[in-house]
Amino acid sequence: MKRFRVLLIVMGGLVLAAVYAYGAAENSLQGRLARHVLGSTVQIVAPILAGIGCLAARRAYVPGDRERAVWSIGGLAALAWAAGRAVFAFYQWWGGRALPYPSIADGFFVVFYLLLGLALGLEIRLVAPMVDRPVRLALVGLGVVGWALGFEFIVSPIMASPAPATVKVLAAFYPTIAVFLVPAGLLPAVGFRGGTSAYTWMAVAASALCLAVASLGYAFLTWYELYSEVHTINALWVAGFVFLALGGFWQRTVQEDI
Repeated sequence: MKRFRVLLIVMGGLVLAAVYAYGAAENSLQGRLARHVLGSTVQIVAPILAGIGCLAARRAYVPGDRERAVWSIGGLAALAWAAGRAVFAFYQWWGGRALPYPSIADGFFVVFYLLLGLALGLEIRLVAPMVDRPVRLALVGLGVVGWALGFEFIVSPIMASPAPATVKVLAAFYPTIAVFLVPAGLLPAVGFRGGTSAYTWMAVAASALCLAVASLGYAFLTWYELYSEVHTINALWVAGFVFLALGGFWQRTVQEDI
């Protein structure tokens, strides 16, 4: 538990850095540069921390345990996102030019969502029998409603535009899978309610919610050319990975205490 408190301090520092990077009003050239550098850094560090947290949870289970596979895949997913953000930062800071969209970074981002969806799918297979059918249907309905709203107000204008096919596919893919990750993360939290593992999956569900809103916002902002490296929407990416890290580290702590 002492190690978990230390990790909380580290994650608190990461959150404060994100607050400054995405919320401070700096008019000086040095201040704006500091915000850009800090914003790029926390976008890489946060998913790395989440990956470490997931892999730490993995070590609490013996080989062959499905939970070990869930956390292993989740850890790889987070590290794939970190790699994508590193590519994004490399182009911006060392290449001296904006990364085209779509780009190789999007390949890593797609891998992240697919792996995270796979990890949650494995967990759902384990806990679904523990959740009443009406609750499962309500969570599916939540995902459908969220997707419909996102599609109507954000994705459909992009679909109706003369944008390249790859842009349209990604514009539909990111928000769609992100929105459905929210009920996928909530279902294990409901299944484990009343136990210590419920806190783990509440953190994962909060992570999925942050990532879903960030994905919808990113799709909207990039389409209307309003996105920047220090836009407030980026704080949701950081929050999503902080919650994922919390879930992983807490699960490891709980399993060690059993």
